[in-house]
Amino acid sequence: MTGTTRFALLGILSAVVFASLVLLDALTTSGLVASAERFRSSGAATEILVAEGRVDGAACEALAGVPGVTASGALRSSARKITIATLPDAPVPAHEVSPGFSAVVSDRAGSPSGVLLPRELADMIRAGLGDEVATDAGPMRVAEVFDYPSDGRRPGFGYAILSVGSALGSYDECWATAWPQLPNLRTLLLATMSPSAGDGADKPQIMQLNSSQGASFEGNASFTDRLTRAAAPAAAVIAAGIGFAGVRMRRLQHTSALHAGLRKGDLLALGLLEAGGWAAAAGVIGVGAAAVGASMVERGDQFAVFASLVGIPLAGVAGALIGTAVAAAAMSEKHLFRYFKDR
Repeated sequence: MTGTTRFALLGILSAVVFASLVLLDALTTSGLVASAERFRSSGAATEILVAEGRVDGAACEALAGVPGVTASGALRSSARKITIATLPDAPVPAHEVSPGFSAVVSDRAGSPSGVLLPRELADMIRAGLGDEVATDAGPMRVAEVFDYPSDGRRPGFGYAILSVGSALGSYDECWATAWPQLPNLRTLLLATMSPSAGDGADKPQIMQLNSSQGASFEGNASFTDRLTRAAAPAAAVIAAGIGFAGVRMRRLQHTSALHAGLRKGDLLALGLLEAGGWAAAAGVIGVGAAAVGASMVERGDQFAVFASLVGIPLAGVAGALIGTAVAAAAMSEKHLFRYFKDR
C-alpha cells in the first residue's frame, strides 16, 4: 500500500514486455497460418493423377480413408456438352465425378446425387444449392456450388458441369488432397490405377492442381525458424533483469534488515512473495494477450496457437522469480555501509 515494493512499476513494466512479445509472436504465427490456409485453399495441396481410362474409381475414393488424405475423388470427361436453358448459345463442358470429388473442390461434401457447379457458372444462371437447372439432358439438381477462381489452378473447370455418378468403373483422373502434405501421396495415387490395357498406353502423369504457390509448403520449417521463436527466452531474460533490478533498488533496506537480525532465508522468501505478486499480475495480462493473439487465426488452430503463445508470459514469470532470487541471495550485511555511503 505504501509503494515500498514498487508493485505497480514492476508489474506494468513486465506486463508491457510480456504482452508485446506475445502479440509480436502472434502476428508472426497468424501470418504463417494464413499462408498455410492460402496454400491449401488454392488447391496447391491437391495432386492429380491423369491416366485416361485406367483409374479405378473405387480405389481412388478409398484414398480418403488413408491417414493424412482429407479428400479424394475420380473424374472422367465426356465429349458431349450440355446446353443450359438460360444459356442456349454457350454449351457447357460436362464431366462425371465420383461422390467423393465434391470434398476435393469444396470444404464440405455435397449430396451424393446431382451436379457440382463452379460459382462463376452458378452465378451466371442464378442457381444455388438444391435448385434444379433445366438442360437439354433434362433437369439437374445442384448438389454443390464450389469456388474455382483463375488463380493458377488447372484451367477447364471454372465453366463446367460435374455430374456425380458411381464410384465404380474406370475413370480418367484421380484427385486427392492431403493436408498437411504427404510425401508419398503420388505413390498412393499411382496405386489407384487399373492394370494397363497394353504396352502402347500413355504414361500416367501426376500434376499439382495449382502450382502457383510452390510445390510444397514448408510450414514446420517456417515456424521453427521464425524470428520470434526467441520470444519466450527473451521474456524470461528481461523479466529476470526486472526482478534483479527490483531487489537492487532496495539494497539499502534489505541489508539494513539483515543487520537488524533478519535471516537470509526470510529475506529470500519475502522477495519471492513480493515478486510473485507483480509477476503473476503481469503474467495474467500476458495470458490475456495470448488469448487475443490466438483469436487472430481460424477456430481450428486457436488452441494450438494459444498453447504456443502462453509459454511466453509463463517463462517471464519464472524469469522474474529467478532474477529476484539471485539478487536476494547476493544481499549481504557487510555491504550495508557501502550502500549507505553510495546513497
